Amino acid sequence: MKALYLDNDWEFVWPGVRRNTDSGQTEPAIQLANLTAHISETPNGPPIHADLSKPMTERASTPGEYFAIVDGDKLRLHLESNYIGAKVWEVFGDGINVKYNSPRKVFAVRKP
Repeated sequence: MKALYLDNDWEFVWPGVRRNTDSGQTEPAIQLANLTAHISETPNGPPIHADLSKPMTERASTPGEYFAIVDGDKLRLHLESNYIGAKVWEVFGDGINVKYNSPRKVFAVRKP
């Protein structure tokens, strides 16, 4: 399980892929709209706080890769008191057709 460190900003990254309906090959899912990412207590739950939910943007240098950044101060504000050592979930989606999640373990600081 990937770690989420509260002493840094957090970058949500979703490498969107889909199957080409003609060739069956996997290809980047480009130009998707209304994608968001958030941190939740459960795999498909709502954001722990609105500050931990962000709209995602397709990375210009990597078509099909979507990202958003949460400020480290917001992570500490909303996760430090109740979530150190706990599992939380990154949830990505558009609210209709796309829904993915990944578990993360919360740590106060990065270990050397």
